[in-house]
Amino acid sequence: MNRSLAGLSLLLFVGIFPALAHPHVFINNQMTVLFEAGALQGISFQWTFDDMFSNMILSDYDPKHTGQFDAARIKALKEGAFDNLENYHYFVAMTIGTKPVTHFKIERFTPSVTGTNKLVYSFFIPLRVAVQAKEQSIRLTVYDDTYFVAFDLLHLEDVTVTAGPDIACDLAIEKTKVKPQWPGQYMPDQLVIRFKGIS
Repeated sequence: MNRSLAGLSLLLFVGIFPALAHPHVFINNQMTVLFEAGALQGISFQWTFDDMFSNMILSDYDPKHTGQFDAARIKALKEGAFDNLENYHYFVAMTIGTKPVTHFKIERFTPSVTGTNKLVYSFFIPLRVAVQAKEQSIRLTVYDDTYFVAFDLLHLEDVTVTAGPDIACDLAIEKTKVKPQWPGQYMPDQLVIRFKGIS
């Protein structure tokens, strides 16, 4: 078993004993909220991993340290060190209005490497919520309830909105409405996206 798959297997193990868990992987998360053609099309995520996890994954999927991924390597990396996260909802808890989103379809998965040799996962979650004259809201919390993975604290500077002049969008960071899975669990803040059309 290669090291990246071993790490994902450990993720499964730690999920059984959350009270004993502590972070092994650290991620800086940045997001882009995309409005286009009269709808909130979706949210793109950019995860930048810590040095240790980056080295572990890159040694398996970019052993020559080229920093380049062709289609075959992207497919192998996605299948070996990303797709398993579907079992953890890709670490995203989201509601549109008051309705929880129970399943995500992932698009545009792209790995890359920074100038400091940190691994980056970029991917897009399509939502396609039509913009209306009345205000709508989306709430999302990015976290791992096993605490195997720790995300950096969320700041508004980490979120970009792409929208035309006919869209009013306001961002806020608030206490999450997601309920803890176990006593004493740390719960990060949530991002709240409020938006409406401007006539």
